[in-house]
Amino acid sequence: MRQLRTLAALAFWLQVSVGGGLCYASDDPCAQIGPPLALSESDKAKARSVAYSQGLLWKIERDGSPPSHIFGTMHSQDRLVTLLPPPVRLTFAQSNSLVTEVVLDEAANQTFNESMYFTDGTILPSLLQNGVYERLSTEIAGYGVPPEDVERLKPWAAFTLLGRPRPVRAPTQDLVLLQMALTQHMPVYGLETMDELVAALQGLALEDQITILIDTICNHDIILKQTWDLVQLYVARDLAGMVAFNERPHSDEELFQRFMQRVLYDRNNRMAARMENYLMQGDAFIAVGAMHLPGEKGILHLLQEKGYRVTPVF
Repeated sequence: MRQLRTLAALAFWLQVSVGGGLCYASDDPCAQIGPPLALSESDKAKARSVAYSQGLLWKIERDGSPPSHIFGTMHSQDRLVTLLPPPVRLTFAQSNSLVTEVVLDEAANQTFNESMYFTDGTILPSLLQNGVYERLSTEIAGYGVPPEDVERLKPWAAFTLLGRPRPVRAPTQDLVLLQMALTQHMPVYGLETMDELVAALQGLALEDQITILIDTICNHDIILKQTWDLVQLYVARDLAGMVAFNERPHSDEELFQRFMQRVLYDRNNRMAARMENYLMQGDAFIAVGAMHLPGEKGILHLLQEKGYRVTPVF
């Protein structure tokens, strides 16, 4: 039996999850999918050695421009996350612009919603093992998808929705920052378009999307239970803990690396290059998912390589 593990960390910071190969030997399609693998001490020690492993708010400086700041966000509605700490609020209030991954305006939301569904006659039940689609139909209740539209969901859209807690009537941290900017009449810019973000997910091979989706469906209860641990890591500003959670052994390392390359590393390079214009102007408050920050492939290291001074603030 090949054991799968869901990357619930990505469910929060990238809004997706990743598993591995599947093997069925019973009528229950999830019967042989094991729970997430335990986090070993060696995993924790390795993560602690990662560059920029502690802190969410960082000052970015280079001679000739006023300093800017980068804040690692969490795509969550939990009040522990959305209630921004005083140092973050103070830095925000002293900034002249807000720069986010994607500007979440009406046009962006429409683009995302339209991209979620097959339009060529393909239906999701035809891509899944017997019993998996039925389980998906049950699990996805409460995620805002009309029942009559569930079968038209693309696999990446389905695992993006299921890879996070069910939405509640509260803003995400991203929307809190956006509302603060609007209140302060602060200009808001995006490092990517929604089309580019969707392309990163949609560009995954269909087979990979299906594998990730099945894993997410079968481990959905575990994902929901682990969200509290992930919130605690975030509130503690423990990027090392987030990295450790993310980099535990996977049953399909090649799939995991393909996913990380498209959805994290490629986007890190793109966002680091595009934020230079705002860093040159200075006094920018740049908000990107916390998992984009640490490590040699993270945005902070990429900026350091470009000649910027990177200093932890909070």
